[in-house]
Amino acid sequence: MIDKYYKEFRVRDYMDEEGLNNSLRKDIIDCSLGTNPFIDDDLINSYLTESVCEINKYPAVQYELLKEELLKFYNDVLYQGVDKNNIAFGSGTMGTIRNLGQFLMRDGKKVLGCAPQFPRFISEVELQKGIYDYYKFEKKNNYKFVVEDFIKMIDNTYDVISIENPNNPTGQTIDINDIEKIVEKARENNIIVLVDEAYGDYMTKSNSAITLVNKYNNIVVIRSGSKFFGLPNHRVGYMFADKELIKIYNEIAMPFPFSDLSASIFIKALQNYSKIEDTKTMVREAKEKICNSIKKENYIYTDMEIPIFTIKSDKCENLTKKLMEEGIIAENCSYFINLDSTYARIRINKDYEKIIEILTRIL
Repeated sequence: MIDKYYKEFRVRDYMDEEGLNNSLRKDIIDCSLGTNPFIDDDLINSYLTESVCEINKYPAVQYELLKEELLKFYNDVLYQGVDKNNIAFGSGTMGTIRNLGQFLMRDGKKVLGCAPQFPRFISEVELQKGIYDYYKFEKKNNYKFVVEDFIKMIDNTYDVISIENPNNPTGQTIDINDIEKIVEKARENNIIVLVDEAYGDYMTKSNSAITLVNKYNNIVVIRSGSKFFGLPNHRVGYMFADKELIKIYNEIAMPFPFSDLSASIFIKALQNYSKIEDTKTMVREAKEKICNSIKKENYIYTDMEIPIFTIKSDKCENLTKKLMEEGIIAENCSYFINLDSTYARIRINKDYEKIIEILTRIL
């Protein structure tokens, strides 16, 4: 019979059925699920017409070509010796995390994360019957990550450390030197460090933990084609890690997590990076305008390069509901540990002037 644990299991998620339905409305400003709002649709469509897809074959060849393209893309920041054997794939970042959980977070293994962080990651730990613990972002520090405080928590009782860079939902980045300090302390205690860089393409490549792969054997860096590259429908997730860990991952993971077409399209996206690089400037300008238009106490610590951030209002018991009434769909932060329904996660939208008008009125 089905294990009682799984009968009672409930996923932690901030997007419910009502939110998904509202995101389809024509009159709504969608500031919910994270993807790049400034990419030209014609460019995305051109990837489709230019891509190679042999639908009667398995996508193995395109996977190898994608690995080669990723090595080219990160060539200027890779540590010596990194090659195709340091890369593996998954169905988005979540599919990659699910696969890693199969052998890193099972049956009582202890995981140290942050609060707040992406709630679906916590669900993956719980799904594997792992034990989730967390470093709490302090309200007195405006929820800023303090590396010294985090490192104090690291000891040999943990099996895995999970860090998001940038953090979801705050949109703050962690300096690569601080990430390296964490990896070093973790290695001393025989701990694997997962660095989720789903929004990492908004940072400089030099701040990616991919730069630490092969320098350390206890780091896994997860990335996605969904956010910056604007391809959430294609579910391309990939990771860089130690070759031995990649070998184990590939033995456990389901083969062919995304299609030949999706692999080919992501190759085109990587090759066209220079055509969308200026969207980073657009994100920064829009976010600065929004944050400058509201009071500092109404948003928590964030970096202007990252398209998500968290707002707060003591006037609204349920800020997400209030935003919906005003025509903005946002993420309900009551699903994030260490936050509640007076907080909401906003993703930058093209219609940021309207967002400014609404936020200045209700916050």
